[in-house]
Amino acid sequence: MIVVFGGTGRVGRQIVERLRQEGRTVRVVTRDPASADAVQGVEVVGGDLHDRRTLVRAVSGAEVIVCTVQGGDGRGNNGPKGIEGVGIPSLIGVARDTAVENFVYVSSASARADSPVEFFRLKFEVERVLRTSGLPYSILRPTHLMDTWVEMLAESIVKKGKATVFGSGANPVSWVAGEDVARVAAALATRPGEDWSADLGGPEALPLTKVNELVAASLGVQITGRNTMPVGMLRVMSPLTRPFNEVLARRMRMGALLDTQPQIVDSSVVWARFGEPLSLSAWLETNRPGDRRRSTERGVHLPPANGRRPADGGH
Repeated sequence: MIVVFGGTGRVGRQIVERLRQEGRTVRVVTRDPASADAVQGVEVVGGDLHDRRTLVRAVSGAEVIVCTVQGGDGRGNNGPKGIEGVGIPSLIGVARDTAVENFVYVSSASARADSPVEFFRLKFEVERVLRTSGLPYSILRPTHLMDTWVEMLAESIVKKGKATVFGSGANPVSWVAGEDVARVAAALATRPGEDWSADLGGPEALPLTKVNELVAASLGVQITGRNTMPVGMLRVMSPLTRPFNEVLARRMRMGALLDTQPQIVDSSVVWARFGEPLSLSAWLETNRPGDRRRSTERGVHLPPANGRRPADGGH
């Protein structure tokens, strides 16, 4: 039995679908089982990271736990302090008590103890808790997801003809496809944990300005201007915005980070083991923004463009 937390999210659904297609027995745990109505052929149960009793029931019989839950898009108790700070460590404790054979955690390549963004500091702490838990584990640290960023950039390009740029937009990033992250996670979930962790980045490093150009080309739209948010402005506005909109304030800090810290990772060893990842151009060929037919045909039903799921491992 493979139990997936966050199986209704963007990457989580793709993990579940891969496991289902392989004939694995999968259980999806979600606070709202109705939200998983499009996850076909798997058991769906209710469970809350803030309620240990529900976690114990949810992982009963589990050999492997996969966790893609993240609090980056959440508020209050469902934000980073509640999810990464309390909820996931609680789940790790339950997994230890039930002696699962592998705990697969989808973290972030930006997770660092000294990160200026609390969300990434807390993800780093989750990694530390898992590594010292005594559980066999697999930790995936993806960079920024093509799926998330392309959707966001495309909205501005389509509606306003403007490219969204944080800072200079010149910092290269090893963008990675959610389906490649899901492919590795699903493969690891079918075997005992190896106490293994790795950064997952795509095969090329592209600045945000180039990503905007590729997205516009895939849409057949001309970019007529730029919506530029200087790093200084993001840093000043983030604390001012937090009392009114903590999610937006967090995204501002992440935007500043995107342009000011190294965002390139070498994942060649990982891809030599699990198969080559998609470039952004290749991903756009079959994932044109706004075209959800391919995902639907594969049985992976993504949330609408204006809907965000906090229980997902992308950023």
